[in-house]
Amino acid sequence: MVVIEDINEYSRLYAMLTLAQCPKDYVKNNLATLGLYKQHTSSLMMNAAAGAVDIPTTGGNMGATAGVIDRVTQSVDELHYSMSADAIVNGVDGSAVNGNLAANRLAPAAGAVAAGGVQSFNRLASGASRKMCIPLVSGWLNMDKYIPLIMMNAGFTIELTLCDANRIGITQIETGGAAQGALGDSLWTISNVRYVAHLIDLDRAFYDRLRMVMDDAGGVLQLAGQTYRHFSGLFDGNAATQNTIALPARVKSVKSIFGTFIRSNQMGVNANYDSSVFQRAGITSFRFEIGSVRYPQTDITCSGNDGQAQREAELDKAFGKIGDYQHQKAYSSKHTTNDAGVRDGQTQKGACLSSYFIGYDFEAFNRVMLEQGIDTASRSLPINVIINTDGAAGGQVRADFYVLCDAVFFVNLDGTASVSV
Repeated sequence: MVVIEDINEYSRLYAMLTLAQCPKDYVKNNLATLGLYKQHTSSLMMNAAAGAVDIPTTGGNMGATAGVIDRVTQSVDELHYSMSADAIVNGVDGSAVNGNLAANRLAPAAGAVAAGGVQSFNRLASGASRKMCIPLVSGWLNMDKYIPLIMMNAGFTIELTLCDANRIGITQIETGGAAQGALGDSLWTISNVRYVAHLIDLDRAFYDRLRMVMDDAGGVLQLAGQTYRHFSGLFDGNAATQNTIALPARVKSVKSIFGTFIRSNQMGVNANYDSSVFQRAGITSFRFEIGSVRYPQTDITCSGNDGQAQREAELDKAFGKIGDYQHQKAYSSKHTTNDAGVRDGQTQKGACLSSYFIGYDFEAFNRVMLEQGIDTASRSLPINVIINTDGAAGGQVRADFYVLCDAVFFVNLDGTASVSV
């Protein structure tokens, strides 16, 4: 069997690409794949007072008078992670800024779910199920070219390796009338898996012509696409220091590199979210080194407003949309500057989306050649990312990097397939 593509930590890659390349409205309508919830399902936006305005708030007190809110408000459009049972039952703990915890908690939902106080449309009860449809990000599957399955003896096989059960979200045992149930490890199974694809059936004459084209090309059909290579590393986020992470990608065309970060002790914990959590991790600047060449020559600053603008501009270039005025993203500056560590859904910072990525574009300006990125395979050039931190992460940080590279897929007349990257 020939492995055409192998992408590790796929869940974080998918979440990053969706948040960075999709409009906010799209993400809101497809939240089941991201562990987020819609704005109207948050207890933050449900005032207990009849007729009150539904707005999430950050300070002051919830007005007892109908329609009155005297807290400082934030945008109702902000994306949040699915709240824990405690937050859904009682509202977000505002005691740190409000001083009066009881006055700032919201009433539990009324009706059949009042015993647990949980919105049934936002959470899964024990033994319940949910249908999900997730697009696959793959160079082989995302090509805008026809894949001739008739030329492949056994077609192709898709293998999905499931991550730790706790990484899908917070699992909290709901008990009748309790404000907060005990946290427990997730237990779940997947059933009735189907891959839905569009198939094109052409006449015999087309396949005969295709074989003639392959004969003229030496018995090989070439299909060009792009794929990702994943590499991870750890660094100490407690100290202000310089960290080096090696990315041993041996490919002929490095186009872009993207990086995400999260505290390592927050991965796979039943009280935290992590698959779509991307933290700043105290990063002040970074650069890449391929062989003896630095990219860029001056480190990319990540501190302050100027640093955020520079990091975001480099990220947009890496996604190839620096001049695309129609391309949108789901997150805002609020989500990239939110430095709250744990995403547990129990505080406003702990519930707010965390979407801090870094990226850099290595692609040459020449658009003629098929493989136009940096060649690290021919001379075995090492790739290192140099990260400077201020020690604010407060623990060991896990870094996940994704190297985007060109890939050329080959389909042979004898029915075999291979790939060159």
